[in-house]
Amino acid sequence: MQNQQIPFSKLRLSPANVRKSFTEAGIDALAVSIDAYGLLQPIIVSPATDKKSIFDVHAGGRRWRAIAKLIESGQLPKNTMVDTRVCNDEKAALAEEISLAENLIREAMSPADECRGYRAALDKGETEEDVARRLGVTVRHVQGRLRLADLAEPIFNALAEGKITLDVAKAYGSSSDVDVQLAAWNNFNGSWQGDQPHTIRRYVTDSAVEATSAVAQLVGEADYLAAGGRIERDLFAGDGEGQWLDRPIAEELARAKLEQVAAELMQLGTLGWVRVVLAQHVPHSETEGLHDYYIRRGELSDDNQARMTEIEERLQAIEEELEDATEQDVVSRLEAENEALDAEHTEIDKRSYVIPEDERPNVGTFIVLASDGTPKVSHRYFSTAAPKREKRAATVTEDGAEPAAIENVFPRSLEEQLAKERRDVLALHVAQDPGLALDLTIFRLARKFTGHAAYNDTGVMVTIGELFDPAGFSVAHTTAAQDGLEALRSGLPCDWAALDNSFDAFLAFRELDEADKAAWLAFAVSQSLQASLATGGRKNCFQTKLGALLEIETADHWRPSAESFFDKIRKPQILSILGKLDPELPGRYASEKKGALSSAAAKLCAGETIATPEVKERALSWIPETMQFRSAATPNEPEAPPVDDDSTEEQPAIDDDGDAQADDLDPGVNDVAQHENALAEAA
Repeated sequence: MQNQQIPFSKLRLSPANVRKSFTEAGIDALAVSIDAYGLLQPIIVSPATDKKSIFDVHAGGRRWRAIAKLIESGQLPKNTMVDTRVCNDEKAALAEEISLAENLIREAMSPADECRGYRAALDKGETEEDVARRLGVTVRHVQGRLRLADLAEPIFNALAEGKITLDVAKAYGSSSDVDVQLAAWNNFNGSWQGDQPHTIRRYVTDSAVEATSAVAQLVGEADYLAAGGRIERDLFAGDGEGQWLDRPIAEELARAKLEQVAAELMQLGTLGWVRVVLAQHVPHSETEGLHDYYIRRGELSDDNQARMTEIEERLQAIEEELEDATEQDVVSRLEAENEALDAEHTEIDKRSYVIPEDERPNVGTFIVLASDGTPKVSHRYFSTAAPKREKRAATVTEDGAEPAAIENVFPRSLEEQLAKERRDVLALHVAQDPGLALDLTIFRLARKFTGHAAYNDTGVMVTIGELFDPAGFSVAHTTAAQDGLEALRSGLPCDWAALDNSFDAFLAFRELDEADKAAWLAFAVSQSLQASLATGGRKNCFQTKLGALLEIETADHWRPSAESFFDKIRKPQILSILGKLDPELPGRYASEKKGALSSAAAKLCAGETIATPEVKERALSWIPETMQFRSAATPNEPEAPPVDDDSTEEQPAIDDDGDAQADDLDPGVNDVAQHENALAEAA
């Protein structure tokens, strides 16, 4: 080959150039470098066989594109002379191999050498901005590499020698405190966790607050800095990211903001106490000694009650008239009247939420954080006093059965199916919460090594072994929770699992980004949950309390249909349920056949039947007590007997022991979905 300068206009890309893909950002960076330092390496060319005076570029296509960009922007003249090395005919015949060799047989500069280079440039008096501009990289990139240059000596040497990866070095560099870096290095170097960036970063920054956390978003960076707080940007953290090093300052400011919200709430005079927690959910530790409290609506005046009764009777009459109406103008008139009466009924029913005066000093709630840092009132209310237990006279239906007793006694197949469907609702929420899934996994796996009795009464089989699901229905059907889980699973990357070799599959899995790994963890843990209910033979108190912790409302994900629920229970049970929704319904449907009764009940619970707003509200939120996730639904109830942690055998059903008090706290009185309005109205 011989060196030769050739006008750029005489150069063209060779079809034999094997490098076909490139990024615009890479070309832009290379153009900046060529503009600052010139072309450091000649382009490999050979005379074109189809055109005289034209040369094909076999190696150096990115440099050719960068020069073209500089000419196009006017930074270089059109007749720029380009340094080239011209191949002879024999070499030109090997054009593809030359191009391949030029692109493959190269070794990128190590991060450690790059750090030294940036440090040397700054030592000569250059600024970070100057270096970044000339090398075509971002200032943040230069700052990140300079941070690596300040790593503790043994860590930097390990990076330079290739003993640790760049990601691991970044994790150690999450703190600029060399003592903290060395402590982490001594703790992890040589251990199996030594190549786990997240473990190292968590160790290094344990006392810090993430700038994207709810606490940080509530406080605001300006207020935090004004209070003397320090922020440490991660190696490539952008604006609004990084570590807040002074957790006490951040939490003190956040608590002060929440206390201000709590004070404003207390001024309404509707609650006896309001506490604040720096979390998105109320921790169990904060509710120890407290009892769930359900706010009730106040009573209607006699006139309003009479008008509501009149409206309800007319609404029922309209429903019957609509069934017989055939003319469109009649149907339109009835629908308009129905809509007007429904709106009037809703307006009259806007009763205040009332906490009795004698109970108010004991009742309160918590101010928590939304994920974006916004203060919000917890939807749960608590009392420092134990709930009153009042004996209620049992009402008897026409067949002599007690509604409260027959309502919660289901056939075995239905109970099994409900257990699986309730489990799916809980699994959907676990699958959407990687943090909780990780906590469950570590708790489940580590508990047996603590030296304490390793019993598993959680119903969480993280091993993950056979779940021994109950049979349930012979005819399969899907629920909204199952559809949600399948949507989550289908959205996860699965290519890594298609590899035949397990270790290759593992390496491919490690290449996934952290969000995908976390999503896979959450989904896998969600599939470890056994079928359970809140009461009866498949009762699992741990899962019930876990669902309550996640503030799961089963009614949002499961509705009783005729085929999946009402057809499976006896007619007196359906009438009992309808009586809870509207005392008039049992008498109205007592003579209906079982099939028609099931269909009517299902439509009512699905909101597909014309009903008064109050009845519709109760119907849309009704679920069997055993499907709920409310720890207060089974007060003072003992935990289920523990199951051996290592057992994979199906456990026998556990008798309910006739927990008669479970119905004393009627979930139907919990009407606090719009809690913010409730507080303002309860004054």
